[in-house]
Amino acid sequence: MNEKDPVIMYGCFHPDHLEEMKYFRECKAYTVQIESNLACPQGCLYCYAASNDTQIKDLPKKDILAIIDSAARMDVRAIDWLGGDPLVRNDWYELMKYAIDKGLKNNIWTSGIPLEKEEVAMKAVEVSEGGFISVHLDSLNEEIYGKLHTGDPGTKMKAILKGVDNVQSFGKRPENMINCITFSKLLAGEDVKRTTEYFFNTKGMRTCLTQMCMTGLALDHPEWIPTINDIKSACEKRDELNDQGSGFSISTMDTSKFYCGGIICVTIDGDVTPCSVIRKAFGNIHDITLENIMELYGNELLFAQVRDPANMKGHCGSCKNNSVCWGCRAMAYYEKGDMFAPDPVCWINPENNVQ
Repeated sequence: MNEKDPVIMYGCFHPDHLEEMKYFRECKAYTVQIESNLACPQGCLYCYAASNDTQIKDLPKKDILAIIDSAARMDVRAIDWLGGDPLVRNDWYELMKYAIDKGLKNNIWTSGIPLEKEEVAMKAVEVSEGGFISVHLDSLNEEIYGKLHTGDPGTKMKAILKGVDNVQSFGKRPENMINCITFSKLLAGEDVKRTTEYFFNTKGMRTCLTQMCMTGLALDHPEWIPTINDIKSACEKRDELNDQGSGFSISTMDTSKFYCGGIICVTIDGDVTPCSVIRKAFGNIHDITLENIMELYGNELLFAQVRDPANMKGHCGSCKNNSVCWGCRAMAYYEKGDMFAPDPVCWINPENNVQ
């Protein structure tokens, strides 16, 4: 395997992709995702972390500090800060500095709106040194954006783009930034291609193309689920730009398996899950420590079962891309009720009847 292949280098997201791959091969957690809060200024109407009766709350500071301490003891290398929007918390900077003091790198998954303030952008660049920053802008079309989010679309879109400029002006390299798109039917066709091209050609940023799953607020909008052909078209444009010259595709995934196979997530309720989208708990930090949870459920959380292609179900086991991809485990979980099932919306799988 060529470890400088674009899919491998950029599909890992982390700047040190070789270290991340080493952790994957050792079946160790490289990253702990912390869902630090649910408040977010963007108001996504398909948010996986929210529902119509969700209370806006924060994960208590003492819990976050305990998670960071556990991560450091487990030799985890990075914290992914999730929300909501983690930059909405009053103590976000303090918490991320604490992680640095424990030898961890910070990756920030933000709506991008708080970065409109120069002070926030400057601090975000400081604490994410050695990590990445992801913003979230689904569409450059105000009408489409407005259907997918609450509030004034023009104001929010302008804030996100200003935030990107601020972060880059303070020295964040574009290759260590990502624009995250939650792919829905409203974006299918030319819209998602235009947004992907804009960020790559204008901002130097790659696209993280997350598939919309039937969980959280998305349950209210089944009409927004794209077809397999829609997904194929969007992902092929992503591959064309993100991974020029690669011999691989990560198909419906937004990252390579080296990233997905090296993360665990602690949700706002303290549940420990395999990723932020899969809301299936393997223990809770309010009952036992994160270290003990990993001792009990590490194989499930890190998808140990599918690390050997021979154990992959269906087409995934023989796919030419399985050295970097194992299909989206979240899509398998929500569509098939089985995290280890073949990806049900992967167009490369002939069983999915792509036309």
